[in-house]
Amino acid sequence: MNIPPSFIAAAASLAVYVVVGGSALAGQQPDVAPSTSGAHETRRTPTWTDTSPHKSGFVQANGVRLHYLDWGGPGETLLFLAGLGHNAHIFDDLAPEFTDRFHVLAMTRRGFGQSDCPATGYDVATRVADLLGFLDALRIKQVILAGHSIAGDELTAFAAAHPERVEKLTYFDADDDPVTDPRAREIRAGNQPEAPELPKQALVSWDALFRFLYSMLAITPPSRALEASMRDSFLVHPDGSVERRTPANVYREMMKGYTFAPLDYTRIKQPTLSFYSDPSTAPDPERQKEVAAMMSSFIARIEKSGPQIRIERIAGSHHYMFIDHQDEVTRKMKLFLAVESDRAEPAKPGN
Repeated sequence: MNIPPSFIAAAASLAVYVVVGGSALAGQQPDVAPSTSGAHETRRTPTWTDTSPHKSGFVQANGVRLHYLDWGGPGETLLFLAGLGHNAHIFDDLAPEFTDRFHVLAMTRRGFGQSDCPATGYDVATRVADLLGFLDALRIKQVILAGHSIAGDELTAFAAAHPERVEKLTYFDADDDPVTDPRAREIRAGNQPEAPELPKQALVSWDALFRFLYSMLAITPPSRALEASMRDSFLVHPDGSVERRTPANVYREMMKGYTFAPLDYTRIKQPTLSFYSDPSTAPDPERQKEVAAMMSSFIARIEKSGPQIRIERIAGSHHYMFIDHQDEVTRKMKLFLAVESDRAEPAKPGN
């Protein structure tokens, strides 16, 4: 893979979205005509059925058409946002856990999945405007936001710009800090971000792609959510090989947007739950130390927001802890949201 070594050494599991980039796909895609504003080409993928209990829809927001999934449910709206390279389907397994008390949705940002893919608009301010337009289009006055990885940019900036629209926040390895992140420093110094590239042998078939991603992301197969996300992010050629839908420049622009985002965590006043993966899952001792130091920096920065921030470290977890440790994440998130399931345990001091 054509990934700068400094990126991997500096971030390991926190930066896995930079490595995997275009890993995502949705199951059975609806027969819809491409939008005139740059929608991805739509092709059906063979012999696979999306079994997650959601409905699929589109809204026009801030000049682009955005795809979303709706699992239904009563009560307040809980909206999930995916990490870089993924789409709403990455929450196909987690989202249904909350439909007993919440109306659960997941939105796919511009450039990915079935959402429109314009050439521009990947800065954080535009992505926040997309999110605001999405909520307005669905007449959602207030929302609980939960985001993975680079979605933390949108959570932080949206909560600061529109505090009256956000009730609570949940980060999944998502409250990155462009001020101290070595990747962002390289870009500010004039180095161009490189788009993630998957090895050629991973693109010869769906099976090859699945095997590669399961291994790289340390996710035990099968994962309905990961496979659904991949099927919405890749096209299939007649010979069975696959190709990423999202152009390389979108990834470059997303990384630039992150690098220059004025993320002010001191403006987050909403109750916030911030999950962190385990640095010991990085591939070697040197990287474990680097990731641990980076996490400590991120935690110190977000804790400046005040005592409404709750930090949860998930032992043994990787960057996709909501998949590889779904039960624990669900339990702790329900406790945070004051929705205690029958099997939930009382919160322990310091957890």
